[in-house]
Amino acid sequence: MEALELILFLLAAVVASSILDNLLPRLSLPLVQIVLGALIALLVHTPLESGLDPELLLILFIAPLHFNESRHADSGALWANRWGIASLSVGLVFAIILSLGFTLHALLPAIPLAAALALGAAMGSTDAVAVMELSKDFKFGRRHETLLTGEAFFNDVTGTVVFQCAIAVAVSGSFSLVHAGEEFALDLFGGLLGGLVMGVLAWGLLEFIRRLGIDNPTLHVTLELLLPFLIYLLAEQLHIGGVIAVVVAGMMMSVLPHRQTSQTARQRLQSRSVWDTISFMLNGVIFVILGMQLPRVLTPATDGGLGNPLVLMGLMALLTLLLEAVRFAWVLGMDVAHHRQQRRAGKNPGPFLTRGELRGALAMALAGPKGGITLSLMLTVPLALTTVDGFPVREALVSVASGMILLTLLLANFAVPALVPHKHVVQKTRQRVDAEARLLMEVIEWVQRDAPMTGVVTEVAPANVAAAGAPPVGALAADAAGDAVERAAQAAVADGATPNAGRFAADEPATVIVMKRYADQLEELMPHASPECAAQAREVVAHCGALYESIDQLAEEVAALAQDGGDGEEGDDSPWPDPSRLTAHFRMLRETYDAVEDVQAQALVRELEVIKRMRKAGELSPDRAKALRNDVYIQQMALD
Repeated sequence: MEALELILFLLAAVVASSILDNLLPRLSLPLVQIVLGALIALLVHTPLESGLDPELLLILFIAPLHFNESRHADSGALWANRWGIASLSVGLVFAIILSLGFTLHALLPAIPLAAALALGAAMGSTDAVAVMELSKDFKFGRRHETLLTGEAFFNDVTGTVVFQCAIAVAVSGSFSLVHAGEEFALDLFGGLLGGLVMGVLAWGLLEFIRRLGIDNPTLHVTLELLLPFLIYLLAEQLHIGGVIAVVVAGMMMSVLPHRQTSQTARQRLQSRSVWDTISFMLNGVIFVILGMQLPRVLTPATDGGLGNPLVLMGLMALLTLLLEAVRFAWVLGMDVAHHRQQRRAGKNPGPFLTRGELRGALAMALAGPKGGITLSLMLTVPLALTTVDGFPVREALVSVASGMILLTLLLANFAVPALVPHKHVVQKTRQRVDAEARLLMEVIEWVQRDAPMTGVVTEVAPANVAAAGAPPVGALAADAAGDAVERAAQAAVADGATPNAGRFAADEPATVIVMKRYADQLEELMPHASPECAAQAREVVAHCGALYESIDQLAEEVAALAQDGGDGEEGDDSPWPDPSRLTAHFRMLRETYDAVEDVQAQALVRELEVIKRMRKAGELSPDRAKALRNDVYIQQMALD
């Protein structure tokens, strides 16, 4: 029962964090979740108060999140930047280990050097979940974003192996360089090779099931969800790097060929939807759990159990600044080397280290916060690790590491947004917004022109109105909103519709409803558009709004018509609506709904045509045109 209550608390905290994230825009979602986790730990008794199983954290959260991110990572970009990623995953980690280890031992001699180096090793691993959240929200630049992603995927190996060796030395006092080298090679190269093999086997299994004719999307998505756990457990049994194997297997599955059919397209759509939901929950839960652990592990530092709390907190701040300084110096050196290489190749003759490049390097340095893996490693420090005078080494290491985790997350939350722009802001450039606004206005124009050719088309004439019984939808539109229908029909003729369009009410409610949908999207773009484009958009939005108001009046009159008592004959005082009029009302609603789908389907076809034309004309970039086309395809599948 306690486990069930814990799960409910965690899920409730994730949902609440998503709501608070919109109310507190200056705080990143991971930081909000950590705060909620800390509040839960302080106010509610949970099973996690006794500690967290690090292995459970890796397999339940890190493995599936890494697997999903690796499947969507740009494998080509990662390979092109392989040496930079190796530099960050190995060279930078060792630089952090040595700088933090020797500094901590010098400032706090009660902590043995080997134990201090273990802290540095744990702090060498960046939190992949936090990095992915930052890279999704902020514009680091293509190269920096690729380096951050690769570092988060692969630097766990170096930090974990060095951490285990340092703890072994601190406990036993002996160290074997050969054994450490074997562990590193098995974790890194074994994980790479094992991930390649298991990725091919997983891909072959999914393709074999498809060739048997089993194209059930639910089955395939379920298998995808199981794969990261199976790959990780198998890698652990083989004593190779489990996280590395999961990452490489996911990349391998993404680059191998897949059949392109309507069934596989539906499967990919369903898979992405399921994974998005699961990733959201797992991302949130891992940060909530991290927040729940912080009060417990920081307590010895705040209550004086490790000495003067102010001195210990000052030590945390100093080590955090040293960590970020080492990262910044390393990233800056890599940028200088890359710039020189580009300059020699004649690709970038500009000056070294512009202000923007310095800001980008600093942002990348601060965008490597520590999190779940760091804390899980520190929680494996043996309880018996103490000095001769009884100093609680484990409590000191865990408290210092926890404080540094919190400080790196705070720096990433407040400093990174000040250094690099938000992707949402970058995407809202005036030129791009103008192009998308023109796209929407052209689609609205096509919807109005296509009105006589889509949905229900009925002649606008009093003779069409049935004398009794249930009048058709077009006749109701003509009778209840005659002038509005006539204006819409005349506008269709003026815009180039068929010559006979003026005699028809072409599912006037459905056409206007679809026009209003596009007008709402256009209205969202207006604040970011140029003055000329915004003025034109306002006219179109006003036009669609006026037509939609006439539809509102029509709907009210039809509803009132259905609610009138009796059959309309004089002297009929029945309080109940006439069943024949109710039937007409519901049939009108049903026909209008079908007509809206017809108009929307035709509008999406027109939208694809406009996107293609604007892409060829250079008004839309290839990436943006692809994104817009994908949105249209999803809407078309939803209509089907």
